[in-house]
Amino acid sequence: MYCDMTPFNRVKLLLLAALFWSASAIAQGDFSLGPVDTGEVEAELVADVAAIRPGQEFELALRLKMDPHWHVYWINPGDTGLVPEVQWELPEGFAVSELEFPPPHRIPTPPLVSYGYEGEIFLLAKAKAPESLATGQSVRINASASWLVCEESCIPGDAKISLELPVTETGETLAAAKYASEMAETRTGLPVEAEGGKIAYESLGDTLVVTLEWDGLAGVELSDPYFYIEQESVSDSAKEQSFDLSGNLLRIAIPKSDYFEETEGGYSGLLVSANGFAAADGAKAVRFSVAGDLASMGSATTAAVGAFEIGFFEALLYAFLGGMILNLMPCVFPVLSIKVLGFVQQSGEDKGKILKHGIVFTFGVLASFWVLAGTLIALRSAGESLGWGFQLQQPEFVVVMLVVMFLFGLSMAGVFEMGTSAISLQGKVKSEGLSGSFFSGVIATAVATPCTGPFMGQALGYALTLSAFQSLTVFTFLALGMATPYLVLSANPALINKLPRPGAWMETFKQVMAFPMFATCIWLIWLLGAHMGNDGLIFVLGGLLVVAIGAWIYGRWTTPIRKAMTRRVATALGALTVLGGIWMMMPSGQAEGEEELPWQAYTPELVDQLSSAGKPVFVDFTADWCLTCKANEVRLFGSDEVKERIQDMGVELVQADWTKKDAVITKALAKYGRSSVPLYLLYDGKPGSEPKVLPQVLSPDTFLQSLDEIAAAADDSVAMNR
Repeated sequence: MYCDMTPFNRVKLLLLAALFWSASAIAQGDFSLGPVDTGEVEAELVADVAAIRPGQEFELALRLKMDPHWHVYWINPGDTGLVPEVQWELPEGFAVSELEFPPPHRIPTPPLVSYGYEGEIFLLAKAKAPESLATGQSVRINASASWLVCEESCIPGDAKISLELPVTETGETLAAAKYASEMAETRTGLPVEAEGGKIAYESLGDTLVVTLEWDGLAGVELSDPYFYIEQESVSDSAKEQSFDLSGNLLRIAIPKSDYFEETEGGYSGLLVSANGFAAADGAKAVRFSVAGDLASMGSATTAAVGAFEIGFFEALLYAFLGGMILNLMPCVFPVLSIKVLGFVQQSGEDKGKILKHGIVFTFGVLASFWVLAGTLIALRSAGESLGWGFQLQQPEFVVVMLVVMFLFGLSMAGVFEMGTSAISLQGKVKSEGLSGSFFSGVIATAVATPCTGPFMGQALGYALTLSAFQSLTVFTFLALGMATPYLVLSANPALINKLPRPGAWMETFKQVMAFPMFATCIWLIWLLGAHMGNDGLIFVLGGLLVVAIGAWIYGRWTTPIRKAMTRRVATALGALTVLGGIWMMMPSGQAEGEEELPWQAYTPELVDQLSSAGKPVFVDFTADWCLTCKANEVRLFGSDEVKERIQDMGVELVQADWTKKDAVITKALAKYGRSSVPLYLLYDGKPGSEPKVLPQVLSPDTFLQSLDEIAAAADDSVAMNR
């Protein structure tokens, strides 16, 4: 059970809480010394000292002790909840600070996640006694505390609590304060301000990209990190965050709340890492609240692509060299010298005019790459999946990149051809005058793109991980690399005779370049393994097989010697086959809010215990390497009807994982005459009864029919006992 906390419902809850607290205040006029038990919460006002002296600074705390499984909330409650509050009634001259909250925990109540605390907590406040305070008396500090405590349901609570402290000359007594050590421990665990740290943010579609700059991040290995935004209704706390740490800069992709509204004052929050931060004396939570300039923070950092980090200037060098290599492709290299000789013919022997044609050609190449870069930047700004470096943490994006790299590799290996001949395209553009040279640069880029898929593919993938300025710079260097040979030959036409002659070596070079593409595919498959697990990789590899079949169909039946109808049909069939492969590879994902099935690890004792408890028991003997097992699991537990029936009948689920050798499972298989998996056993819940052995190829209908038989037998048994 959960509360759907839309803004309207939250307002209603606030009004309800206010009415509850008002009524309670009327009924309870006196403040209570000691703890107040409200049923689900024990509340108490405590101090870290047993006595105070005039002018002394000390600490107060609202102590809340919740019953098991109940929780209260942090300053940002997350999807649901209200913040605990205290209104003070202080003796004259006393001062108390705002409450200080420890780092919260994520508390799931599917499909929602809240930020709060379970067990016992101390919300601290710094206090100071006046210098004029007379000794030999006692002072009484009163506090009206209110909170919302939740488990499956939520209950507003409040208490009027009080604390009495004697005033002495030294502020000390023989007895220590009861909760002094707990309060000191809480103080130690409070968030620490990130000294010199800055926070900036960028709104990208459904994602808020938060950038943290802090010297204390350099060299840190984050362990189970999370960023708690202090402002409400900003983040969707039920969704996972993505982290990209490079040097002293951390970028965090935070899914936005459905009720997201950008705040004028910006954002602040806590960065939590389980292993702590050495620069903050080991504190596990550091607070960022100082606004930073996103542009300067981004330009001062290095760029990272997935697990491989390279410096930005190294990236520019790689882009320049990659652009030069474009000219070695079979569809580009043959026209390199022809194009420069055309410049010579147009300019006669005037070296200045020849160079001018080369420069204008270069601008044509640059303009083409800038258009491509601008398109990518526009796409990146359109949504979260194209922002900064986080797309490599999105399995859908990695699948698309994998298919692109795989197809480029197949093309270079000769399975099919991409692009048209640069020579034939040159004839379609009138190459007279400087305008002709400019458009020749445009066409050379258009033709080189499909011919040089690996280099362009890597540039596209890398550019999507950068800021707009960095992306544009990388593409500029890529264009300069491609245009440099033309520019050099235009300045020195005599060098044309030094170029190697076109020949079979170009085709060999092209095929060799396919292997780096397949190596890139291996890395992308490894990335998908982290997203999807071993079971998901079965569908990834199967999808690549289907993509390869589609590419083969296209390459086999779309050659110029085929009839036009054959080429059209083959193109359509090849495209549909490739799309089918991509569909197979896309992660199905777990529906939002859907809980995983409650599997229990197999032991014979556990099965005996569960089968004697009166509930049906389903035992799944499986292994990660068993394709039949995995196919059955996808088909069976992908059925909503099966999952609902399991829940309705209270079926206990036990899994015997035989992925690694296990003598206990081997013995259990042998008991039923099996030496391999899968094996499916269904116990009807009657003590001492033998299980039903289900078919090895298990369909939802067969499984549901077996459950129906158990339910019918149970109904008959009830009818006979009446």
